[in-house]
Amino acid sequence: MLAVRIVTADYYLSAPIKGLDVCYSEFRESDVRKVPVVRIFGATPEGQKTCLHIHGVFPYIYVPYDGYAQQPERYLRQVAFSIDRALNIAMGNPAASTQHVFKVVLVSGMPFYGFYAKEKHFMKIYLYNPQMIKRVCELLQSGAVMNRTYQPHEGHIPYLLQLFIDYNLYGMNLITLGAVKFRRSQSKGEPPAEPNRTGTSSLPSISPWKSPCMSTLNDSTPGGATVRWDKDTIPCSLVLDDVERQSTCELEVDAVAVDILNRLDIESQTGRNPGLQAIWEDEKQRRRENNQPSQIEPPHSQDRVSAAPTESENIFIRRLKEILKESEFKMTPDSSEDNEEFSGEISLHPDHLTPDLSPCTPANALEVHMDSQPDFVKMRGRVPEESVVDKEAILN
Repeated sequence: MLAVRIVTADYYLSAPIKGLDVCYSEFRESDVRKVPVVRIFGATPEGQKTCLHIHGVFPYIYVPYDGYAQQPERYLRQVAFSIDRALNIAMGNPAASTQHVFKVVLVSGMPFYGFYAKEKHFMKIYLYNPQMIKRVCELLQSGAVMNRTYQPHEGHIPYLLQLFIDYNLYGMNLITLGAVKFRRSQSKGEPPAEPNRTGTSSLPSISPWKSPCMSTLNDSTPGGATVRWDKDTIPCSLVLDDVERQSTCELEVDAVAVDILNRLDIESQTGRNPGLQAIWEDEKQRRRENNQPSQIEPPHSQDRVSAAPTESENIFIRRLKEILKESEFKMTPDSSEDNEEFSGEISLHPDHLTPDLSPCTPANALEVHMDSQPDFVKMRGRVPEESVVDKEAILN
């Protein structure tokens, strides 16, 4: 387990790393060339500067599903091909076969706009490049894709903020990981070191999980127990030999988004401000280290000195009373007997336009993007690409 305080974050596109990224897209039936990787700089609770690479996080948007007259899987593939085609035309390369859509998944959720009695179906469109989100939304709204006008949802949320929302992360708070891989540190002018397969080194071979440089935090602190990692005591099974370092930080690690543990704390934070809660926990830990009581009492409120009301305040109060008296304002809500004739099923968007489908994944569920497809999937026949685009809408 590793915990890193989030100081700054960015992202980059990189070739997929086997074991960490998706190398083959079953939905697109093709190899993946570039994937987004989130990079976080911070420090562990022990003070070790860390560069953290998070894999398996793809940007996405929601689009209302309207392919009820067709087979869902075939329609989703057609939407993906159409978006790819429209983007390539918009970028001035209509003959290109570049894939921009990672996959499209059918989900269910409550629409943002208008009143709905029950959840509707949406297409959750995952992209490779976060910078393409805005352009895809413009093409969907202009009617260039599938010759229809779509209303994208959550297209205004930046990629990094989307990650923070989905995994319950906050700036200057700790991101807790259940499993990580270390990038081998290398000094300038020093040849790459061979992995220590036998487990021997110049120092005693001690597992970092039982290292003497370990300090125990309070159970409420994310991470539980913190470890001061030493490059000479890290097992070879946790080291990435073929991946180069990108920073000069003491630690540089890689992790998969599914191993982020912060999302498990959402229920315990209900009704609280998570950002302030983390600050209070840091202060409690500081007090414990200084042998001070960790129970912090809230400060007493300052006494309010009674002040005479101003002339303008008296004028507005009198005016408010006059308005309330004229409109016979009632402090208690009116009875809802007159509204009994209105049913909760009434909607501007009747349900007969969206027939029921088989149960699908909730829209807020996190999907695990893992490269675990067997080799025989790659040998399967490819589905012919069918795209429907409006070139005039794209070029205008």
